[in-house]
Amino acid sequence: MFRNLPFRKKILLLLFSSIAGCVIFTTAVTVFFTEKSTQGVIDDMLFSVAYGAHNLVGDAYHDRIENEFSITPEEFELKRSALHEFANKVDVKEVYSYIIYNNELRWTSGSLSTDTFFTDYIGDKETMRKVYFAPLAENRVIYSSYKDAYGSVRSVFVPFTTDNGTRYVVGADYDYEVVESELAGIAIGFILFGLFILIVSFIIAFILTNKMSAPIRKLVKFSKEMVDNDYKLNEYDQNYLKDFSLKYKDEIGILSGSFLYLQNSIKHYVNDLKKTTAAKESLESQLRIANAIQMGMLPKEVDGFCDHDEFAICGFMKPAREVGGDLYNYFMIDDEHLGFTIGDVSDKGIPAALFMSMTNTLIKSIALTGITPADVLYRVNNELCKGNEQSMFVTLFFAKLNVNTGHVEFANAGHNPFIFLGKNIREYQKLHPGIVLAAFEDIQFKNEEITLSPGDTLLMYTDGVTEAMNSRQQLFGEERLLQIFNQDTHASVSTMIQSVIEGLDTYVESFEQSDDITVLALRYH
Repeated sequence: MFRNLPFRKKILLLLFSSIAGCVIFTTAVTVFFTEKSTQGVIDDMLFSVAYGAHNLVGDAYHDRIENEFSITPEEFELKRSALHEFANKVDVKEVYSYIIYNNELRWTSGSLSTDTFFTDYIGDKETMRKVYFAPLAENRVIYSSYKDAYGSVRSVFVPFTTDNGTRYVVGADYDYEVVESELAGIAIGFILFGLFILIVSFIIAFILTNKMSAPIRKLVKFSKEMVDNDYKLNEYDQNYLKDFSLKYKDEIGILSGSFLYLQNSIKHYVNDLKKTTAAKESLESQLRIANAIQMGMLPKEVDGFCDHDEFAICGFMKPAREVGGDLYNYFMIDDEHLGFTIGDVSDKGIPAALFMSMTNTLIKSIALTGITPADVLYRVNNELCKGNEQSMFVTLFFAKLNVNTGHVEFANAGHNPFIFLGKNIREYQKLHPGIVLAAFEDIQFKNEEITLSPGDTLLMYTDGVTEAMNSRQQLFGEERLLQIFNQDTHASVSTMIQSVIEGLDTYVESFEQSDDITVLALRYH
């Protein structure tokens, strides 16, 4: 709650607490030391009174006391009258003497009219032993403050021993309620004085803090105005801040200058941010267009071409960013041969997309000449090496299918092996690894071949599939990909690709992927 208070109220609250604490502390200390000092004066006076009472009573008087009949009532009354007159003169409440008889306290003299000789102590026995027995037991003068039925008193107990060995105690009581009343008056006086100081200080602090906090309240007003006006201040407010920072060199003046500098900095930052945001939005728009163009370059036919029922082919690509570096394509080279390819550019984003587009274009244009897949890769590689200052490269698999015989001729440039799904066969096809395209010129590639039977399927993919990771940084892997096809290998190629994508999504869940994902499936009928 304190942190949410305005600055001025915090100062006033701290000041109030400090002064109140000082008043309470000063009052407590003053009362304490006053009481100690007064107690010392009273104790000295009581000690002297006790000795004066001892002279009035005398040792000989106590040497004669053996039982309750040792002193006559007349003699006790004479002693009581003398002690009463003495007590009045020295302004004490009572003086008296007593002995310990058969482990009981017996009064031997007293100044009060109610006192009688040799009566026992009628109060609490524990108090009797703790207070009255102590002077004789410890053989020393005892001072004590206590309250009894007669009020609050301060007492002294002085032990004496006669020449005949009789031990007795002379005591004197002072009415301590007078002292307590005076101490209460002192405390009230200090509290009233403290309240007066508190009120005066509060008024002065209120005026000063109001004056001190005025610039801060002005800065708060300026900050709200700045937020409401798109981080801009009007000319009057800017001049006010500038004049104030030049006029005052304290913390508020420095803060005003800093605030003006902050306003100008934020204004420039907002302008730069608007430009950056506009540029980002323009770039995002261009990337969306680029993504649409890139996706538009991919073949649209699903499960085969309309005029060819000898095969079915389907592909899928999901870029890690707006545009990606993976590629796949399929096209008729002539009436009898289908060309199909899949590849993965080394980079991501726009550079990879451009390199991918160029690779895709080269593959198709060169393949249409009818040369072997190895020769296609040879010529594409040499073209990509030209002007490749960014040292990009691409892994690529290219193949030709004779749609009449099922014969497949293919060449590989560092790409992943494809999965062969035939009758009772589900395995990765061993390929000649080859060198990636665009790394070195004049690289020779190896032609390989395989003959498909009706119903056989080839599944090609990029490493974004097998290297997809979940939140525990575990790869999807080749074995998990192969297990997807353990149950049904007769589904359509589009369904097979959908099974791969669903398997990936289930494995990685919502974990963000860092690589493009591409799958291409071909089935020979």
